[in-house]
Amino acid sequence: MPGWRDRARMMRRARSSSIAEAVRSGGWLVIAPHPDDETLGAGGLIAALAAAGGEVTVAFLTDGSGSHVGAPGWSARRVAGVRAREAGAALRALRLKTTPVALGWRDAAPPPAGSTAFETTVRRLVALCRARRIHNIVASWDADPHCDHEAAAALAREVGRRTGIAPRFYGVWAWTLPDLTTRLRAMRAVALPVALWRGHQRRALACHRTQLGGRIAGAADRFVLPRSMRRLVDATHILLLEPRDAP
Repeated sequence: MPGWRDRARMMRRARSSSIAEAVRSGGWLVIAPHPDDETLGAGGLIAALAAAGGEVTVAFLTDGSGSHVGAPGWSARRVAGVRAREAGAALRALRLKTTPVALGWRDAAPPPAGSTAFETTVRRLVALCRARRIHNIVASWDADPHCDHEAAAALAREVGRRTGIAPRFYGVWAWTLPDLTTRLRAMRAVALPVALWRGHQRRALACHRTQLGGRIAGAADRFVLPRSMRRLVDATHILLLEPRDAP
């Protein structure tokens, strides 16, 4: 992927941390735009924290029902049901026992910041953070060229503002962009080791069969995750990004 070079440069200047330190810092909320983003963007982190006894909650922004529009016999509701089951299997492969939270946004149609739907979701996640003693929020980076990924970042920032938690961000589709130099210049990063859990991540990704070209046929615009993107689960570290001026 074009962005791997930028990612490697960011790795060299990232602050190293440990999973033990991450567990000691408190509970974690991982916001994933769609089922599969939790694995591609934060699967190693989820598996590592779960193995070390950390408290992790995964929240799915959308049900992913927009990935196979028009497939014969596959309504949006049926696609959503299959993708929810795939996500559950993936989280079990990552050894996570906590039931994920479904936030219920329409795939590829995020409500704007300030809208009733956005505000309702913010309040729900703020309450969740307080109830579960969450002290860390991670979400997709808004450099990812997809409206739901951008919306997840905006949601994380607003929840963070109200809870006093500085959110951090993981890249997914951003690493496909040819030049992230300007965007990364404004960011700093923490690198956490996840190499021990690459097998867990691969098994989790394999659970998302609908995204790998299997299970659903005949869609007019059938999504298949490119093989280059599948390399994300082989990374030895997860990079968590935050603005340079973050507290």
